[in-house]
This record gives sequence, structure tokens and C-alpha cells, in this order.
Amino acid sequence: MSSITAKAHNVVQLPLPFDLFPAQAKPDRGWSYLLAESLAFKKNVHHAIRIQKPSEEKVPQWIRKLIMSGQCKTIYVENLALPQSEKILIEDLCCTYSVSLVNLEVNDRNHGTAMQNVISGPW
Repeated sequence: MSSITAKAHNVVQLPLPFDLFPAQAKPDRGWSYLLAESLAFKKNVHHAIRIQKPSEEKVPQWIRKLIMSGQCKTIYVENLALPQSEKILIEDLCCTYSVSLVNLEVNDRNHGTAMQNVISGPW
């Protein structure tokens, strides 16, 4: 499992261990995108693009565009919050285009969570 570095260094080791395809069957296509305000990929991560996270109301539209581009394999979003209608639509698009969408929840002591500078997720 890949390690994750704390937000204090403003670096996250991505992509996370999503091995959806056996080694010999991995497709050549696919970029990983990170929509974030305070996180970034390490410099040695290939095929990865960090995009400054837009305003909350624009996030679903950006995610849909990235998915439908056909060149995306994984989208990481810092503190993703989607309305239910958008969540259903984006889940369908992810299935159709074989894209993984990962919410990187940044826990912060200032927001009432137990540990500072920790990223938690479903992995």
C-alpha cells in the first residue's frame, strides 16, 4: 500500500493502490487528476495533473468534463461533497467510462476532527 504524507508538507503520494487491471492487461491510456486546495502530487508521479479546486458549485461540472474526456482513469477530490442528483449522474459516468473517483477527506483539528493534517479515505 502506498504511503500518504501529511498536508503539512502539501504533498500526497498518489495514485493510491487501485489495481483494477492485472499487470499485463493495464491500458496505456489514463491520467490521474487531483482537484485540491491544499494537496498536491509528489513530483515523481507520472500521468498526473493537479488542478486548483474550483468553487463547490462548479466541482460536479468539472468532474463530469474530466470523466467524459475519455483520457481519465482516476479523479481525486479534496473534501468532495456532491448533491445527491449529481452523485448519481457522476456514478453512472464513472461506470460508463471506467473512471475511479476518490474523495480525499482532509481532517483538521480546527474543524473538530481528532488529528491534524491527516487524510482519510475508504481505501
